Amino acid sequence: MAHETTVKGRHSELLAQSALLANGWNVSEPIAPEAFDLVARAPGSSVWQRIQIKSARVREDRDGSIVCYARKNNGETYNESDCDLFIAVLNGDVYLFQNRNISEYWVTPDNIADKWTKLEIGIETLKEASA
Repeated sequence: MAHETTVKGRHSELLAQSALLANGWNVSEPIAPEAFDLVARAPGSSVWQRIQIKSARVREDRDGSIVCYARKNNGETYNESDCDLFIAVLNGDVYLFQNRNISEYWVTPDNIADKWTKLEIGIETLKEASA
């Protein structure tokens, strides 16, 4: 089970990195362990932002709501000193949103586009971002 969780987490991290790169962001991973998974800089910005990547899941018992749990391994909530942004990965889709210092981020399929920013992964996105 631990190996499966590690592989799923790393897969989510690689999808997140690919999506950020495809959208024109600069991306870097820390060498030493940090509370965040990577730092990234938006196109045209000089500000590096700390990003924590999480796998999201659909809660059928909550009418199909999508949830991203935002707790560290010790059970504490990520705060602004830990990370600036979250990326939630759900079934290969990558979503970016602001850290609001809460332990769970919930959206419905109907309002996900209003609350979270979807980052496309395709190479066409990279061409558009660099144009």
